[in-house]
Amino acid sequence: MMAQASSQNLGKNLVLIGLFIQIVFFGFFLICAGLVHWRLKRNPTPASMQTSWVKHLSILYVTGVLILIRSLFRVAEFAGGHDGPLQSHEIYLYIFDSVLMLGVMVAFNVVHPGSIIGRKVQHEGFVLGDRDSSVERPLQERK
Repeated sequence: MMAQASSQNLGKNLVLIGLFIQIVFFGFFLICAGLVHWRLKRNPTPASMQTSWVKHLSILYVTGVLILIRSLFRVAEFAGGHDGPLQSHEIYLYIFDSVLMLGVMVAFNVVHPGSIIGRKVQHEGFVLGDRDSSVERPLQERK
């Protein structure tokens, strides 16, 4: 829609609305993560005491802020239009898009969430984790 002159304004407004909705929901996600962090600090569960969840939540906060900065840049970029300084100079795209996403990738490679995702932890008669040992067996054996 932004490519055609007749619908360019509508396309720009749709992108801005979509970016705003993305920022609101991502901010809500970070607030929920903060609530989990606060509650686990106040009342740690036995399962939470078996892993370094503070390290993983800290990386989530850092990468979340980087993603929010990128999203705010995208709002400013589209609000400025095609002739705005943010869309007409590539350096802003490299700094506020590429470098920030590189930071997110590096952070998640240094503290990889795979060390806590999919682990099976036995606690009081139930299993925490989503991996099932039957997944490793061939399909014919599971039937």
